[in-house]
Amino acid sequence: MGEEAAKAFFEKLDKLPSGDRTAMKREAGTMLEQAGGRAMRVFYQCLPFSVPQWQEGCWFAAACLHCMSAPDVVGRISMEQALYMLAHDDATSESIKRRLESLLDLKWDGSGYMLTKLTRIVKLMCSRGLNIDCAQLLRDLIYWNADNQSVQHKWARAMFAKLDDDAAGKKGE
Repeated sequence: MGEEAAKAFFEKLDKLPSGDRTAMKREAGTMLEQAGGRAMRVFYQCLPFSVPQWQEGCWFAAACLHCMSAPDVVGRISMEQALYMLAHDDATSESIKRRLESLLDLKWDGSGYMLTKLTRIVKLMCSRGLNIDCAQLLRDLIYWNADNQSVQHKWARAMFAKLDDDAAGKKGE
């Protein structure tokens, strides 16, 4: 995935008229194959031509999740940062923590099941003021099904790792 292409893609999404962004937002959690005509039009108008066809579903999912936040949001955070904050927040229920954990077991496939679960988690994050950097999320989605499960390991570390005393002290400084 080209970093510059992804950056340009998300910048185009941010410049869309509100009606087009809303069409994309409404499709959050929907696979590209089931998307409505307006959202497909908007998506393909923004999508770099160099994106391989097999990646289009991941780009569409990331675009829809990106449109859930306002276009002028500053300070988007990585999915790992948001997962850490959500998992270590005392206000987060055990059922949400179990949902985060179960997401790690799912495969990205044409059923859209994993995307539905991910979308619910991102909506929860947005409701708590955590706006996700969807360019980084896009990279993770593209590599989600890798044999070494590097994305799942990265997310699990963010969710479940405990800070040692040295790291906790540095974080508070």
